[in-house]
Amino acid sequence: MKFSTALLLAPFVLLASAAPNANPATADEAVKEKIAAISVREAAPVELHARAPVTGTVNANNVRYRRCARTSCEAVGQYHNGQRITITCRVRGESINGWEWWDKMSNGFYISDYYVSWTGGVPDIC
Repeated sequence: MKFSTALLLAPFVLLASAAPNANPATADEAVKEKIAAISVREAAPVELHARAPVTGTVNANNVRYRRCARTSCEAVGQYHNGQRITITCRVRGESINGWEWWDKMSNGFYISDYYVSWTGGVPDIC
């Protein structure tokens, strides 16, 4: 079987470019980095195994987490700046400041991805 060099190197390029900058200068830059990371992730071949959860850090104070990916859903609690969370996957939901992705956490609740910085990769889509 013949494999192209691009096909063999694609997983390494994906891993090297998938993690957003941990200290973006502005919220706009963070969103742009996430868009770039998601674009790379969604263009990758389908994986047949579940990925490990991704760690995230809340980047604002008093960010509420909810029962679903909309602000109309019940707020169950809140996190503060610097709080670390475990993200199992992400879903599209209500747009928050132009960003419609929400992170489903290991506790089963949702938090707007606008307020979260990922560490160690891009969460899968639920």
